[in-house]
Amino acid sequence: MQIKELYKYDCGRQIFRLLPTDSDKIIIEERDREKKEAYFSCLDLQTGKKIFSDLQFEEKYWIGIEKIYKDVIFFHKFERPDLPNHKGIVAFDIKSQTTLWENENKFLFAGDDKVALMSNDFGITKLILVDYLSGEIISESAEFLNLKPQKENYDNYIYTQKIPQEVFYSSIHPDIRKRISEYVIKDYINFVSSNKISLFSFHHINNDGKLNNIFFAIDKNGTVLLHETLNTGLEKIEPESFFIKDDLLFLLFGSSGFGVYKFIER
Repeated sequence: MQIKELYKYDCGRQIFRLLPTDSDKIIIEERDREKKEAYFSCLDLQTGKKIFSDLQFEEKYWIGIEKIYKDVIFFHKFERPDLPNHKGIVAFDIKSQTTLWENENKFLFAGDDKVALMSNDFGITKLILVDYLSGEIISESAEFLNLKPQKENYDNYIYTQKIPQEVFYSSIHPDIRKRISEYVIKDYINFVSSNKISLFSFHHINNDGKLNNIFFAIDKNGTVLLHETLNTGLEKIEPESFFIKDDLLFLLFGSSGFGVYKFIER
């Protein structure tokens, strides 16, 4: 097994969300807290080629991704900046890179080529079904009983587990144990096993007394397939910094970058 780097991405802005789609794309949500602006970009998942970049709307900051359904991104707005309640939908088509429709009601779910919305005017709640492409009203609650929401499927994702150092050392190849022992590791190890490969990251104390976040991928024979420094000079431990989807490995570099790698059979 080999691990091949496909591409890396870093625009210098804080990444809030990475959303791989079912159609081999990845949606990136970035935010600039000082400017109060949000940016949305879309790449080809396999090549990193930009499909669109730095997408913004009239509302520059108080907007986020509610759902991606059949290559349509449903962006939500907020009732007010100081309230987390979502209200209002902007349907954006990835293929044409155009806004298909907007609606001021609240998004509930999508399925069967429809979007379920909820309105609450003057204290009266009403359920509405609209076409996911046109936004045209199909029904006002009569068909809700027959609508099947699209189910989120995370079976093809693998996320890390936090394990104690002593458990980690007892499970790895002796040669790697010797190599890792050179690091003064802080707290736990983020670990996962996939395709007969051990993948893990940890924070070690550097010469300045701060923390560096290091990643390794090692096969069953103790061969290092991939070694990356994910971040340096940290004051505190970062949350998990990698995950797997299907045959792709995603590494998070600091707060503004990521890399995509592919598992390849020799």
